[in-house]
Amino acid sequence: MAKKRLNQKLKRNQSKFEKYERRIKEEHVWDNLFLLHIKKSLYVIIIWALSIVIHNLIQRSSGIDEPYLTAVSLYVIPLYLLISVIYTLAKHKRIEGKR
Repeated sequence: MAKKRLNQKLKRNQSKFEKYERRIKEEHVWDNLFLLHIKKSLYVIIIWALSIVIHNLIQRSSGIDEPYLTAVSLYVIPLYLLISVIYTLAKHKRIEGKR
């Protein structure tokens, strides 16, 4: 009887530990995508500026508006920056709250 309880308790602890590990891995993926650092911020801003320049060059040289570059330069990158800034601020606020 005691052995059965011990096995059940071990299984519960293992499942809690597995859930914790999964949560940490998922959080790590989100951190890799959205947590901003100085170097990553500069890369994103440089890519944004280059996409605008390339879009303007293609539009002026061919006279055709390229919809993909328009979407990237005007909507996707600024939206990514906004989401990343909000995520970074929330993450730092949560870390400071734990201290």
